[in-house]
Amino acid sequence: MTTAPVVANTETGTLPCRILLAEDSEADVALVRRSLREGKVDHILHVAKDGAEAIAFIREADKNARAPGLDLLLLDMHLPRHDGEDILKCLRSTERYAQVPVVVMSSSDAPADREKAQKHAALVYFRKPSSLVEFIELGKIVGEILRGTKPAAPDSAARAGQAI
Repeated sequence: MTTAPVVANTETGTLPCRILLAEDSEADVALVRRSLREGKVDHILHVAKDGAEAIAFIREADKNARAPGLDLLLLDMHLPRHDGEDILKCLRSTERYAQVPVVVMSSSDAPADREKAQKHAALVYFRKPSSLVEFIELGKIVGEILRGTKPAAPDSAARAGQAI
């Protein structure tokens, strides 16, 4: 798992948002990083490469106030060692982070996957697109969530994210 030190934004004096990305594809991790940068999201990104790492991060953050916290979860539903539903169950059972917003990222458009995400109160189901331009929408969606505004529903089938 990769983490970075927490440093206050010198312009605003605020701490960056702490985001856990549970994603096993290095290419998608790179796309998420670029999307957050292009969306101007002030953040610290913790990357869990499988479900076991994500669950360990969430449990440690919940029980240890000195551990890195969590403001948002970006979650690939199909991970090795524990799937997205296991991670969502773990997150929703925590004392400190049960209400953390979740953006589910998946290459699947299967209704069953959307239902699992909705069942665990995921805020957005983001279908991983095939183009960089569409993937960059993720940064905009995350920025809206972290600013406390509800992300806009997709304008068309071409838009990558969908609020649920």
